Amino acid sequence: MSRTHRSTLWLAALLPLALLHDGLRHAIESRMALHMLVEFPLLLASGWAVARLAARHLPADAFDALGLLGVAVVSCVSAFWMIPAALDLALLHEPMRWAKVASWVGAGALLARSAPRLGDEIAVFFLGNLAWMFATAGLLYREAESRLCASYLAEDQLWTGNGLVVLALALGALALRRLVAASAGVTSSRAAAAPPRSSWSDPRAGRTPARR
Repeated sequence: MSRTHRSTLWLAALLPLALLHDGLRHAIESRMALHMLVEFPLLLASGWAVARLAARHLPADAFDALGLLGVAVVSCVSAFWMIPAALDLALLHEPMRWAKVASWVGAGALLARSAPRLGDEIAVFFLGNLAWMFATAGLLYREAESRLCASYLAEDQLWTGNGLVVLALALGALALRRLVAASAGVTSSRAAAAPPRSSWSDPRAGRTPARR
């Protein structure tokens, strides 16, 4: 690992400490779109960086043979923090705010450990499931006739819904790309494993036509 790469990982790992600054934290969490579409991914990236900087083997690796643990935790954490009441609690109660930080950082760390072990089928299912969940939440935020979060205005809710739909489209595109790449890899491996055709394998090859 190069020094630049390691320095970048340390910078990402220390991102949650920026939330200790009240002014910066209020600037981000005062807008619903920034709270969900900027802070959450940054906390997830921080956990990813922590896992990359950690030891090669962690106790959780023993329970994550196929990479299912990381993707399951990320799915559950994402689903929970899509709930409007959870956002309100994170803004109003200090323990809930730190539970939010811990859950996203932990999910990112587990995902970083799980990613190398993920098969194509599980990765496509995981990305597709997240895309469906974000699209559903985004459409609900967009189409709601009243405010779903007591801490945010209806305009913030609309912008957040639009952002979640865009994020869902991006994740769907990643899932499709992974699926196409996996299909191309299977086709290439089958073509490479197929025995070459030669004249010796064809009983009719080299046969002289019978004279009449």
